[in-house]
Amino acid sequence: MGVHDLWVESYQGEVLGETLFGLLADREEDSGRRHQLETLTLLERATKEIAEPVFERRMFERGDTAASVKAATELAEAVAPMSWPEFLESFEPVTSQFLAKYRELVTLAEDDAERAIAEAYVAHEEALAAFARRALGKEEGEPLEPILALPHVAAAIPA
Repeated sequence: MGVHDLWVESYQGEVLGETLFGLLADREEDSGRRHQLETLTLLERATKEIAEPVFERRMFERGDTAASVKAATELAEAVAPMSWPEFLESFEPVTSQFLAKYRELVTLAEDDAERAIAEAYVAHEEALAAFARRALGKEEGEPLEPILALPHVAAAIPA
């Protein structure tokens, strides 16, 4: 896969995640889980947005956002019946897959600025995986802490 396709797939993955977590947050009745889902929505949106300079500078198209939103809507329907632990367990294979893609972006970076963005994508996916492990009790610590510690997420939190 070329660098253009990898950036588009990565960007659209954030579109999908933002939409999925947002739809699930809208449906969630438990206030604690809703807050977590809202924070995951913010994580995905902020991560998507930090890639904008790469797309602008390289003059890349961003891909089919409508298709990603549609896929996320369908996925929200599919995961809605899952228990919270089942939903969290589903993160690991997805985060592992995207970590590999994001690490490849780091190696393909055109310059230090692009490398820093790709590294932020890696950090975001690592934080998402840590969130799931912590929320499941498989790792010590507050589940949202790794996400909220990311500079691009902290900067995106409304004042």
